[in-house]
Amino acid sequence: MNNTDTFMNVIIYIAGGYLIYAAILMKIRGTVASAFLSKNLNWETARDKKGYIRIMFPVNLIMGLIMVATGLLLTYGEKLGIKGSGGSIVLLISFIFCIIYAVIAMHAQNKYLK
Repeated sequence: MNNTDTFMNVIIYIAGGYLIYAAILMKIRGTVASAFLSKNLNWETARDKKGYIRIMFPVNLIMGLIMVATGLLLTYGEKLGIKGSGGSIVLLISFIFCIIYAVIAMHAQNKYLK
């Protein structure tokens, strides 16, 4: 593993940790960080905030856990027997989950916030 791999794994950890943190804050405070909303949406004028939080809390939490697990698999992959193209497969699966997450988030914004 080289420095670039380590740096990317740290970025993946941070992204997953931030998603988990944002999900917990969303549930506790009842607000969503503007980074999770489309540019043309304003949280203060949103239509159904509670419905959006009800849908997106578990989605953010699960996606955060997937990102943390991805970082762990990539960091300790050699010790776990994931070599060569195995790491690429882990990244591809994570990328597919990211796309699914984005589709769910955009659908929830259109349904509950616009």
